[in-house]
Amino acid sequence: MRDISTAHGRKRVVIRPKTNYTIADNVKDVWFNRDIAWTLAVREIQIRYKQSVIGVAWAVLQPLMTTLIFTLVFGFLVKIPSNGVPYPVFVMSGLLFWQYISKVAVESSGSLVKNEAIITKVYFPRLVLPLVPALSAAVELGISLVILLSLMLFYGVVPTVYTVFLPLVLLTGGLLGYGIGLLLSPVNAIYRDVGIALPFFVQIAMYLTPVIYPVTFVPQAYQWIFMLNPVATLLDSARAMILGSPFPSIYAYGILLGWTGLLLIIGFRTFRKLELTIVDRI
Repeated sequence: MRDISTAHGRKRVVIRPKTNYTIADNVKDVWFNRDIAWTLAVREIQIRYKQSVIGVAWAVLQPLMTTLIFTLVFGFLVKIPSNGVPYPVFVMSGLLFWQYISKVAVESSGSLVKNEAIITKVYFPRLVLPLVPALSAAVELGISLVILLSLMLFYGVVPTVYTVFLPLVLLTGGLLGYGIGLLLSPVNAIYRDVGIALPFFVQIAMYLTPVIYPVTFVPQAYQWIFMLNPVATLLDSARAMILGSPFPSIYAYGILLGWTGLLLIIGFRTFRKLELTIVDRI
């Protein structure tokens, strides 16, 4: 805000939006408006299943059917190894977290376009919109984990004591997806090609991530490539906590944190830079 003197001795108040946001400013905006994010997340879940016959059971049915198909094709026909774990348990343990992260990334990237009516009529920090899918998808993941636990008990697989640390995987995956959403959502609001192309690249990325196969299935000379994939580190961490498989290396965790921090920093800066043009271009 700045006062400018006029020729008549009066002052005209000119209000300009803040442009020099720091990371701390962005985090404060998100934290102080977390209630808005949670309210929108609950609304998202209600709208998604409001007129469906089986309601939130779709959150269970989808990964369960996908696990069944992957088990038939890759477990029985292709006979991909699963490190001594029953293949349905192995694939579902990775599939649930992959679907969570990919859903957050895709839906966060389209959050501004999806909430066009709210953005153009009501002012609130738009930073919370890409966060909404991370919250709503976390609720669905929590429901699906009950099915995973039931499947593990059916096959006689006992969860490890490290299972209590699964929220760390959930938090890191949510932040990773949020960073992608911050980066792509304003770009998608201007160029809709992003929203069209992103699901296609996400589908390809699933086969480049150890969802249906373990990293040990890949020739050892190429296994280091998976350390560069932050989602691979998250999936292997989830399996280590649940099934007792080996944890990723310390280098993999360093790369994961690096990717997450970099995407958040670039995402915040990109979002703030393009935020002023969103309403006009959306």
